[in-house]
Order: sequence, then structure tokens, then C-alpha cells
Amino acid sequence: MKGRIVTRLFKLVGKKGKGPFADFGTIVPSLAREFMSQSEEIRSAGSKEIAVFEPKKSSDHLEGEFCVGLLVKCPVQTVPIGMTYMEVGGNYATARGKMEGLTELHASLQKWTAGNGCQINLTDSIIEVYHPTEAGEEVEIFLPILSDSTNIS
Repeated sequence: MKGRIVTRLFKLVGKKGKGPFADFGTIVPSLAREFMSQSEEIRSAGSKEIAVFEPKKSSDHLEGEFCVGLLVKCPVQTVPIGMTYMEVGGNYATARGKMEGLTELHASLQKWTAGNGCQINLTDSIIEVYHPTEAGEEVEIFLPILSDSTNIS
């Protein structure tokens, strides 16, 4: 895994959901499928899927919110019913890998982040951007970090 620090702004149109963190592995893909069946209604949407997650702040934080959608090139004034336009940005530790290794990629990125003197910002959203490839799907994870921890080489 090759980690790096970036500053990024994501613009997306998506559908919001919430539920137990323990069920995110099923409820997030389910909402994503529902969203994709309506995605042709979105103007200026790109082809990259994105998910925005509330981070789990502690062991007793059992439920979280999320949004699944498509990246868009510019702000969207009018969105289809049941969808929302969002802009999410900040400083992130990021890495990209195969979708099948998502859990391990998250763990490796968290370890890399801590090992490089960065602190994860638990008040900002975790972002995953999905990239279709000929060999399957890859995911790029963006862990929000505190801005005073970005001075690494």
C-alpha cells in the first residue's frame, strides 16, 4: 500500500442513509444499487461512484450516517427527488487498492497514517471513491486528518 497526504474537495449527488455500523457492509451497497438505478436523472454526473461515511467515534457509537452517489464536475442546483447535492473537503490520508481487500486497506491506511504522525479527524467524513478497472473494481480511501498533522514528507 502506498499512502499519501492530499487536500481534496469532492462534489457529489447522492442518497443519504443511516443504520448500525455493523450492517454497513450490506445496507450501503443496497442503497448504492437503488441510487444507481436512478442515476440517469442526474445532470453533469461523472461515472465514478462515491460513498461518504460518518466515522465510528467510539465502541459505544453504534449507528452512523452515510451517503452514496456519483461525483459531479460542478455544483448542482437541482437534484432529483430523494437525492442531495454535497460538497465534502479537507485534508486526507489516502490509498488505493482492490475492492476485495477493502478491510485490509482501511487497516493499512490507518496504520500508515499513525506511523506518519497524522491524527485522524473523527469529526469529518471518511470518503471512498470506486474505480472500475478491467480486472474488477478498485477503491480509493480518504481518511480525514487534522490539518496540523499534514507536515510530513
